[in-house]
Amino acid sequence: MHTLTKYILLASLLPSSLAYASGGYDHGTPAGKGNLDLDVTINPGDLYSGGPRRLYDKGQTYVVWGYGLTDRLDFHGYVSHEAAGTNQVYYGLMYNFYSSDWMDLSTAVGARHRLQQVDAIVPQLLYTFKLPERFEVAGSFTNVHNTNGGYGRGRTFDIALRIPVPKDMIPSSIKDIKVAVGLFKNASNQWNPSAWYPTYSVDFKF
Repeated sequence: MHTLTKYILLASLLPSSLAYASGGYDHGTPAGKGNLDLDVTINPGDLYSGGPRRLYDKGQTYVVWGYGLTDRLDFHGYVSHEAAGTNQVYYGLMYNFYSSDWMDLSTAVGARHRLQQVDAIVPQLLYTFKLPERFEVAGSFTNVHNTNGGYGRGRTFDIALRIPVPKDMIPSSIKDIKVAVGLFKNASNQWNPSAWYPTYSVDFKF
């Protein structure tokens, strides 16, 4: 792999301590039949066991997948480890109902398992705005409903700028690589600054 690509990926995987890597797990563009999308985030909080608690009990390390069952239908989900110690898994189906040269819109339904409870993630709206030179603005709006207690946890929102790695710097075994940086709002119903977290991921298409 080209040396510059290595530096880009290294910089993405070793962000500052402010990048908690919380949430932010999908976008509106389907993988395409037979394709596999993988988004990888390593949360610095998982690697840092000392110092102020505010630096190491935030965020998640996670792997997100999307596999194209058809050109419009994906089996998608994620597995994650929160810096505070909790593991979770989400899985579901995503359907792309609108696609054009400048925008993809999808909806999805799925289940999240966390702390011996199951949350239904529905309804969901996932979006991708396609910019020149393969840049994208992407993210999702999701509703989280606790099925054990029968109550709504709230809504999440995330938005990210997806920055492409030049094609000539990508190994032949990988179709595309993008570095995504953005913001995620947790499932609380509050929209104040404390509910928002910086995010990043490195997104691979195989």
